[in-house]
Amino acid sequence: MAKQAASLDTLCRGRLVLGVGVGWSREEFEALGVPFARRGERAVEYLRAMRELWREDVSSFDGEFVSFSAVRVNPKPARDRRIPVVFGGNSDPALRRVAELGDGWYGFNLAGVDAVGERLAVLETLCRKAGRDMRELDLAVALEAGQAEDHGPLERMGIGELVLVEAPPEDPRDAEDWITTLATRWSVATA
Repeated sequence: MAKQAASLDTLCRGRLVLGVGVGWSREEFEALGVPFARRGERAVEYLRAMRELWREDVSSFDGEFVSFSAVRVNPKPARDRRIPVVFGGNSDPALRRVAELGDGWYGFNLAGVDAVGERLAVLETLCRKAGRDMRELDLAVALEAGQAEDHGPLERMGIGELVLVEAPPEDPRDAEDWITTLATRWSVATA
């Protein structure tokens, strides 16, 4: 994964932002033969190992879930051998990962603007404990019933991006009309 992400970052000239979520579906973990328990700790260690591979010409890492010695991985990420990481998730442990390791947060399926404010208060406390300034993070959210009008209050809270989710049509034959409607309503490109 470290090599794939760095290769993609190189191809897009340093514009990659890596989104990380620990997963919620126990069945997906079972299908891969990976324990569902401690998935958060596993994801954090994997990220730390990837950052080591990106940063050093010859890397070694000794963790609980992954270990390697004297490994070379190229190419290196385009921006100072670093790829920004945005963590998804709304739980306190997810926000702790953002505060300690992340470059951003993507909160999704939140009940509304007030729910975002509550999660931001927790994130701010966690950032302070981690010795970080929350204003350095890129913040994005998707609301359960988000509307374009939510952008103003969210922006005042420090949210830089509001993701509006529209359910696709059940019949795939209606997809083209759905895309055209979205493009008209939200002024998005349909290319």
